[in-house]
Amino acid sequence: MVSLSIAPYGYTLTIWTSGAVLTHARGVPTSVDALLFMLGAVAGFALVGAASFGGIRANTDVDPHHPALWGGLHVLPIALAIGLATLIADMVENLASWPLAGFAVTTVYLALLAGQLALAG
Repeated sequence: MVSLSIAPYGYTLTIWTSGAVLTHARGVPTSVDALLFMLGAVAGFALVGAASFGGIRANTDVDPHHPALWGGLHVLPIALAIGLATLIADMVENLASWPLAGFAVTTVYLALLAGQLALAG
């Protein structure tokens, strides 16, 4: 169960903590803000997925390798995502901060985690 939780647990921490940073800076999000954050996150996921598999319509193929447990300690990817959310919250003082943060933290987290898991494999 621990190995199956590596990616979902890290992404959950990334989105929750980054959203909390943005909420602290921008206030409680409206439904539109939340929708924009989600759309940004989906766009980030699509970008990394397309880059990983050669296109958005490509079939995915899960790599069966089993990384070392330290590969599941997402400290650097999550910390950098939180830092990026903080920068966006401080620098973008309008509605664009929500989709931009969702996109940025998702993209950075997934890209850095891919590198970390490759090293741990």
